[in-house]
Amino acid sequence: MKGFLLFDDYEKMSRAACERIVSVIRDNPRAVLVLATGHSPMLAYRMAVERIGRGNAALSGAVFVKLDEWTGLSRENEATCEYFLEKEFLGPLGIGEENYLHFDPEAPDPDAECRRVRKAYEGLPDPDLVILGIGRNGHLGLNEPAKELEMSAHRVKLDPVTLGHEMLTRAGKPVSEGVTLGIGELFRGKRILLLADGEGKERGLASLKNDLLDTSCPVSLLKLHPGLEVFVNRESFGL
Repeated sequence: MKGFLLFDDYEKMSRAACERIVSVIRDNPRAVLVLATGHSPMLAYRMAVERIGRGNAALSGAVFVKLDEWTGLSRENEATCEYFLEKEFLGPLGIGEENYLHFDPEAPDPDAECRRVRKAYEGLPDPDLVILGIGRNGHLGLNEPAKELEMSAHRVKLDPVTLGHEMLTRAGKPVSEGVTLGIGELFRGKRILLLADGEGKERGLASLKNDLLDTSCPVSLLKLHPGLEVFVNRESFGL
């Protein structure tokens, strides 16, 4: 498969992902990037912060978009995507609210919050880079396996597999729903970088290599995107 690159370990995969992030920002001072959270992109973000430089004023024209979020948690909760991005990437780079489009985990009306994000996202240029990971159930963001998938930002009931996500182990309270950009919004990206790392994701990775499109494994749809790159940590899959 074109754009399917294997790396010997997590560090090497992360270094290559860092290079993609840095090159996009340097090539376009007004770049738009969609950011996933979790272990897969974490080291790449840390590396990018060191490469770009903390509090770099050259980022004043760039826009960063949070991919998804759990609902019903405080912004300071360590389980939130908000906390992760502020700690690992946006905070160290000095990115303020004017350069950050994000779902608020404390929003009292998640549906209204999705409408707000949807409208703001529509007003942005097509993202230069969309960074994604593979869920254990093959989800993209929180676009969970289903008979039908939504095109734009929406509220979602979490799949039982997602309820076991490592981030939610730190939530301190039950979480049953989330909000996420939709499949159509992800496909607006000029380039999509999918990071394949972690145990139990073999089905999702295999779905990218076959000839089927399967909404019960949403990651399979990425085969349709002409700008897809897949970075694979060989250690995670025994390759």
